[in-house]
Amino acid sequence: MRKIFLLLPIVFCFATAILAQNEPTQIDSLVTAYTNNAEFCGSVLVAKNGKILLKKGYGYSNADQQIPNNETTGFNIASVTKTFTAALILKLQEEGKLSVKDTLGKYYPGYPQASTITIHQLLTHTSGIHDYLQTKEFQQIDQTKPLTLEKMIAFFKDKPLDFEPGSQFRYSNSGYTMLGYIIEKVTGMSYGNALQTYIFKPLRMRHSSFGPPDTSVTKPATGYMYYYRNFKRPSFRVDPSISYATGAIYSTVEDLYLWNNALQSGKILSKKTLAEAYKKDKGNYGYGWFTDSLYGKQRVSHDGNIPGYKSNINRFPDDGVCVIALSNSNNSGVGGMVRNIVNILYHQPLPKPFADLPVINLTDSIKQEYTGVYKFRKEDSVSATISLRDTHLFLTITTQPAVEIFPVFKDVFKAGSARLEFKRNNLGQVHEIFMFKEGEISQVTKFE
Repeated sequence: MRKIFLLLPIVFCFATAILAQNEPTQIDSLVTAYTNNAEFCGSVLVAKNGKILLKKGYGYSNADQQIPNNETTGFNIASVTKTFTAALILKLQEEGKLSVKDTLGKYYPGYPQASTITIHQLLTHTSGIHDYLQTKEFQQIDQTKPLTLEKMIAFFKDKPLDFEPGSQFRYSNSGYTMLGYIIEKVTGMSYGNALQTYIFKPLRMRHSSFGPPDTSVTKPATGYMYYYRNFKRPSFRVDPSISYATGAIYSTVEDLYLWNNALQSGKILSKKTLAEAYKKDKGNYGYGWFTDSLYGKQRVSHDGNIPGYKSNINRFPDDGVCVIALSNSNNSGVGGMVRNIVNILYHQPLPKPFADLPVINLTDSIKQEYTGVYKFRKEDSVSATISLRDTHLFLTITTQPAVEIFPVFKDVFKAGSARLEFKRNNLGQVHEIFMFKEGEISQVTKFE
């Protein structure tokens, strides 16, 4: 991960330059800036009034082979899968095969307190079922290996409810695991086959699948935990039996736009059902969608994050606006980027670049915590020194001129266009620095 760079102040009027262009060019410039700064790698589709403004890939789907991302690249869409799981439940309700008022006990009578938990509560994350991601037992497993559905349910089945069903909102992957179970019970199909039968085949979503796609049809992007210009770390692949109905779907931006259009046109679910799906309950969540308003417009959205991949879809049904971003890098700032694309579409100001963020005040005693000598490697002669001079902090890399660094948040500093993030150990002591500049990362460890 070693890389030495010069910390020189750069003036970059990011927002001003972008807003001087037309919408498609503005959006492309925005995403390109994120890509160049290693804050995005993936594919984007943006539509407004039913017209596609941008459909493009950025960065590499496989960095070693230099295969670029494009609009047909496949990604694990992670928790955006929940929009499909909820739609399957609602489709079965429209067919009279279940009701969201049904209790879990009707389908899984052996589940503790099943008679007090409804499908509605599973859909809206108000069931109180403990999220298996938070259990020590789950955190210790090898997620690359398959598990039976019963073993997945066992991670949370006997855990106490977090609260009385229906009384609160708390996001729970476990609830959507149970919805997957109900889908299988009612249809007599596997969850993956139900997706194909009810959604993928009717909508001709040929590049969407439960689990990794057939590579002869869709080329999946390699997932990366870290993706920088000078450092990349591939991720392990979560087995679809683990993420299941909560996050196992692979898709493309083109197929997800087909999904958006099918929902908009009532091809899958009726307008009445969709109105119910977009209605919030205890939290800003309906049936498979976060639901709120932005700029006076109804927004339904979902994001996702799983090892190797991140995803985000923002939809404004009344305006035919749909923004989809899929990434094969966990350090991608997908949510913030999508929000800024929405800002462009609704003619709202973009946030200031990092270099223009205001400086905060820190006491000299806190500033002193950052001082010391940091090395890129123990055996390396190159070092970085943080020193305090007359209440000002400076960074010196070996023999280069000292550069003043300025705090913008606690433990986060700027030096020109570069960002320095100080990391603390379990005792709260600063022990290393991550430095980011122009899409590159450097890590230095404190030894004095």
